[in-house]
Amino acid sequence: MTTPTFDSLFDIRDRVVVVTGASSGIGRMLAHGLTAVGAKVVLAARRENRLRDLVAEIAKELGEDGRAVPVACDISDDAGRARLVDQAVREFGGIDGLVNNAGISGSGLPATRQSTAEFREVLEVDLVAPFDLAKRCLVSMRERGGGSIVNVTSTAAVTTTGTGIPQAAYCAAKAGLAHLTRELAVQWGRYLVRVNAFAPGFFATEMTELMTDADGMPPDWLTVRQAIKGSAGAADALGTVQFLLSDASRFVTGQHIVVDGGQTIT
Repeated sequence: MTTPTFDSLFDIRDRVVVVTGASSGIGRMLAHGLTAVGAKVVLAARRENRLRDLVAEIAKELGEDGRAVPVACDISDDAGRARLVDQAVREFGGIDGLVNNAGISGSGLPATRQSTAEFREVLEVDLVAPFDLAKRCLVSMRERGGGSIVNVTSTAAVTTTGTGIPQAAYCAAKAGLAHLTRELAVQWGRYLVRVNAFAPGFFATEMTELMTDADGMPPDWLTVRQAIKGSAGAADALGTVQFLLSDASRFVTGQHIVVDGGQTIT
């Protein structure tokens, strides 16, 4: 029996990975990171101009075209999700990985003032869309003998946020996505399709811009609960997601990996 090397375990070169919410934040970090390690990435977001700029940046960094394909679509729409998966299969012949990263947080209003319509909208984007995309990608993954789905949740799936920013819909959606991850892992293990979740803590992104201090640090009410002070960065997202997409995690499924500097354990 040949002992696998470190490099071979984490190697995802030429694997086809769909990343939603790729035009900003963690999705953008993953777009750069996954292509840099050799994956073929299908990048989905609503803002077509930002996607095209991102693909041009990646091509310039790598010195080649074709590693990243932009698909402008609205994942809250059935037709948009269908088109995303169809185009990924047309471009690269199949799908090996899905990173359900796209999400919205809502207005931040207390539950007494949050409309039911907004509550539904957040669940549609953050929970229903990942479920439907996972089912659609499963078809190709089964044909290819397996695959990996990574659902991006949040520390809001683990702890409440109401003492800082009220987010009833967001907490409900992300907690639901965390448990959906476990259920799909149980149902789809027979197909060698693994389903795991990555729960980011504070990353300095567009979504957290209003909370970020001038020095890039999270607000005091967050840092006081962190064992490791500071803000997470691109390497923290890539390290977790690459592990979950690679053979290094071939026997890992149904897990919820929190990357938060220890915030949720205090």
